Amino acid sequence: MKGVFKEIVQKKQRPFWQILLVILVTVIIVNSLITACNFFGEYAGIASIIILITSAVVIWQIITKLLGIYSYRWIEGKIVFERIIGKKTKVLLSVDIEEIDFIKQYSEVEPSDSVELTYKFVYDKNYDCFYVGQFQREQKKYRFIFKPSNRLIDIITNSLYES
Repeated sequence: MKGVFKEIVQKKQRPFWQILLVILVTVIIVNSLITACNFFGEYAGIASIIILITSAVVIWQIITKLLGIYSYRWIEGKIVFERIIGKKTKVLLSVDIEEIDFIKQYSEVEPSDSVELTYKFVYDKNYDCFYVGQFQREQKKYRFIFKPSNRLIDIITNSLYES
């Protein structure tokens, strides 16, 4: 099936007070850790720098999880999974329809040790709405978990039967 289709999956927004509380607790923890570095004597400066770098990485991960949204695109026989943070879009996975072995509901798929990696493009824990797709690339099996709309599932399954 030719054409373009896009849908966006967002995490349920947290109340402002919860976000403010997370920021406040993070600042207090980082400040306490840096203050505790004073007990290291001559190594206090190095320990403080390590704590700051580690904190920056952890905060970046938290921001990515809190502010990021997933986008599923169907473009001319290819499904593309993207993460959007603000105005920045990053392609996480792109799969041609010819590479896909199956797309089934999460409850119908058995775990497999032969799967190299499973990509997750979902936020919530409602597994009844999730779908699993399996594809092969370079003689290895991969899976992706996503939560598409009925329209996107129809587009993909129709394309699978056509190819």
